[in-house]
Amino acid sequence: MDVDDFWTFIELSRQAGPTQHERETFLGERLGRISRSHLLDFVQHLSATREPANTYRLWRAADIIMTGPCSMDSFHYFQMWLVGLGRHAYEAAIDDPDSLADVPEVVRLASLPQPWRDEDYPDWESLEYVACMVGDQRPDIDGDIRDVVTEERHVRLRMDPNPDDSRWARLSTTEIARRYPRLWTLFGEAWTE
Repeated sequence: MDVDDFWTFIELSRQAGPTQHERETFLGERLGRISRSHLLDFVQHLSATREPANTYRLWRAADIIMTGPCSMDSFHYFQMWLVGLGRHAYEAAIDDPDSLADVPEVVRLASLPQPWRDEDYPDWESLEYVACMVGDQRPDIDGDIRDVVTEERHVRLRMDPNPDDSRWARLSTTEIARRYPRLWTLFGEAWTE
């Protein structure tokens, strides 16, 4: 499975239904039918999507959408949600996080009354567990599939954002509003520190 196949799986899951549960069911069924090597590829590609998204610059956009500073865990789950938006939205957000203001799911969030229902939050923690559950059911996977990928393919995932853009970690509220004008227009009124 190459990266294009990975994104095809993600895009096809969007057609399975609007809820994360429906998408996870679809992905679980599809991943359960592919070879061990392709399943490891999927996990590797999913992990690899976090690397370019793991920046303070994107974290500040997540802060705005979540209407206040979000934790590292929340940002990690936000990255998985971003993957779920599809390749186009994901790549545009990596290039310009303020472009998320043009994504229909983000515009919808801005229109919802606060506090959001649990299912409305921009996170998808369980996306990375889908392949884990499939791996747990396979006799040819011994242990957590993420550990298997790390061990067999020498993939290491950095938890902290890229230190090269750490100046973005220290932005004031005024500077955040200036650098993300479109997102701030959608969510700035609800901002809390």
